Amino acid sequence: MSRSWRAAAVLLGLACLGQLVPLRAVPAQRSSDARLVRLDSTTRLAVAAVVDSARRTHLPTEPLIDKALEGAQKGADGSRIVSAVRGLYAELRSARAALGTGAATEEINAGASAIHAGMPMRTLTQLRAVSQRAGRARVTLPLTVYTDLIARKVPATVASDVVLSLARAGLRDGDYAMFQRNVRLDIENGADAATAAQTRARGATLRNVGR
Repeated sequence: MSRSWRAAAVLLGLACLGQLVPLRAVPAQRSSDARLVRLDSTTRLAVAAVVDSARRTHLPTEPLIDKALEGAQKGADGSRIVSAVRGLYAELRSARAALGTGAATEEINAGASAIHAGMPMRTLTQLRAVSQRAGRARVTLPLTVYTDLIARKVPATVASDVVLSLARAGLRDGDYAMFQRNVRLDIENGADAATAAQTRARGATLRNVGR
């Protein structure tokens, strides 16, 4: 091979390499989120790595970014922000594992919130099963009700039992809304949180019998 041909081959190789490098960099560029610039560089890299992991495994990424930005807005230090984001990522993974690979994004998000509030994974799986048998395709609403009960100081075991009983009864969306409203009013009027939840659940399931 002549010297000119060897030089041409080298140039062609360098040109091809130059085309390949940007292609390999595309995933990293796409995975970055401009909103994360509010974080310091070390925290931003750590959070971006978690977000990338979620994206690669087809988990929701918005809650992770929102969690990081919430921490920044509250003035939390970088280590606490990263810890919170990693914790949420673990909860999202657990929620999908409990609900099944076919779970919708909103179900995974609601499931992660329920797990964070204290719902065991086995209860989450059970809730999916009893809801499907009762004709409810998605469990986003029952999970949201559970998280709301926990926020109103209903014990986790009571909240789990109540939500499972409502799911078995096949409550409609409006029934869940009425149940939440009644429990809230009872507690605001001085009723014990656990008693209010259990009493209102019995009433809601009885009303649903025979529909």
